[in-house]
Amino acid sequence: MSRPREVFLPSQFPGGNGPPVSRVRSTLLSASLQGLRMMGWEKRYYDALPPALHHEIRALIAGVWLPVDLAVAHYTACDRMELSTDEIKEMGKAVSMRTQKTFVGTLGSVAAGAGATPWSIYIHGHRIWNRIFDGGDMVIYKLGPKDMDVVCSGCALFKIRYLRMAMTTYYSAIVNLVAKSVHCRELADASRENEISLRISWV
Repeated sequence: MSRPREVFLPSQFPGGNGPPVSRVRSTLLSASLQGLRMMGWEKRYYDALPPALHHEIRALIAGVWLPVDLAVAHYTACDRMELSTDEIKEMGKAVSMRTQKTFVGTLGSVAAGAGATPWSIYIHGHRIWNRIFDGGDMVIYKLGPKDMDVVCSGCALFKIRYLRMAMTTYYSAIVNLVAKSVHCRELADASRENEISLRISWV
C-alpha cells in the first residue's frame, strides 16, 4: 500500500507540462570529468566516448550551457565503462561535493543555521534545478517529517543507468549537509520515460 504524500514543492509549470531539458550546465560535466581523472579512469572514459567528441569534451570550460545531446553522450560513455554500483556512488558523491558551491550556492549558509533541515534546502529546489538544467522540472512530496519523494522529469539523461544511480548519491549528499544519516533509492516502479523518482529518508 502506497504511503500518503502531500506536495511540498509543486511543479514550476501549469499542469506540469514544462519544456524538456535542452541544455545542461557545463559545470556538471566538468566535475564529472575531474572525478574520472582522480579515479584513474580517464582512458577508459575516452575509449567509451565517440572519437568525434573527444576534442569538444577536452575543451570544456565551467559555467556555460551545453546542448543536452553532448551530456547524453558523456553519460552514455560513463555507462559503457560498466563501473560497479559502489564506484558509481563514489563518483556521484565526488561530483556533488564539487558542484554544491555552484549549484546550491548561498543555500549552504541555510544549512549552517540552527535548526536547519533538508526541507530548508529543498524549498529552493527549483532554483537549484534551474542552475543545472534548462528545461525539465522537479516536484517534491512530503511523506513524513523526515521522508520525501523527489520526482525529476523532462530530461533525456534519465534514460541512462549510470546517471540514475549517481543521482541517488548526488541528492543524498545535499541532504547530508543537515542530516546525520541519509538513505536514498530510486522508485523504479514509479519512474516513467525521461523521469526519475527518488525516495529520501534521513535522521
